[in-house]
Amino acid sequence: MELRTLEWPRDLTPLGEMICNTFQYPENPEWSVQTDEKEQISHMLKSFRRIWPLMRVAQILAPSLRDMFRGYVAIEDGKIVGVTIVQRHGTTSAWLVGTVGVLPGYRRRGIARAAIEKSLALMRQRGAEKTWLGVINGNTPAQRLYESLGFEVYDAIADYSLSNPALPSVSPLPPGFSVSRLPRSDWRTRLTLEERIVPEEARQFEPVEKGRFRHPLVLRLLVPLLNLVQREKEEEFVVRDVSDGHAVARCKYSASTRGKGINSISVRLDPAYPELAEHLVGLMLHNVVSRSPKLRVEIQIPRWMPVVAEAAESLKFEKRVEYLKMGLVL
Repeated sequence: MELRTLEWPRDLTPLGEMICNTFQYPENPEWSVQTDEKEQISHMLKSFRRIWPLMRVAQILAPSLRDMFRGYVAIEDGKIVGVTIVQRHGTTSAWLVGTVGVLPGYRRRGIARAAIEKSLALMRQRGAEKTWLGVINGNTPAQRLYESLGFEVYDAIADYSLSNPALPSVSPLPPGFSVSRLPRSDWRTRLTLEERIVPEEARQFEPVEKGRFRHPLVLRLLVPLLNLVQREKEEEFVVRDVSDGHAVARCKYSASTRGKGINSISVRLDPAYPELAEHLVGLMLHNVVSRSPKLRVEIQIPRWMPVVAEAAESLKFEKRVEYLKMGLVL
């Protein structure tokens, strides 16, 4: 077996097929990569390949972007059989282990461990102080592997899914609040809200600091271009208390305009304002379905936002899978 560093864009196409074949769980089909997700992954990787020359320019102009896609692939029988993909969290010293996967026929041979250990060494060389990843709650072999490497559970997040969504009616915005678009450049609003709402235990490995939210100008210019190439419509909003103007929530939707793939919504809500949950989830669902009907809609909700989960369930979202977040001090 050969273990080598990821090479972009060379590895983009074979990785797409390998990842889709890796994350299949016959005994737990709800964990598996779904058909619409396979299409979305394939389209996303093709889009990255199209704009890769611009990404290389961006990495020259903004050095932190050089740590967006790093990792290792395991090669055997002339193909990629295992992968780890890691990336720096903004410009902070925290890194995300975004993908760890080994094809079913090559498991239990130490490939995942070797690739993770190499990635951890790489992160340390790049100045990382902590890292985190997500593992399906119930995937005991993977969780035990991460625990043996020193990772510990510190939080959880659940994927909720809604198939064949109907255009919902939206409950009225409670009095005393306003909703407006949140510019991509307004990192201060995002940072201030997260500082107030994220529990201390969830900050151990995911820093709530400026470097996570203040993105380089070149990246802010590149993201709309990527959305255009991927044919996605994306908008984010902020909710403010009109009495003093402070942000109490932000919400976002991403709609595929291709008629294929998956739509997504998100809500980040101050727990002190539970009365906003139903309106915000309904508003984002209405926006995404009106722009891209019929496609499945997903929302990720952290464990410490139960009121948002309740609002999603009231709109017929079903919990598909829960991920345990595990962190490691490097």
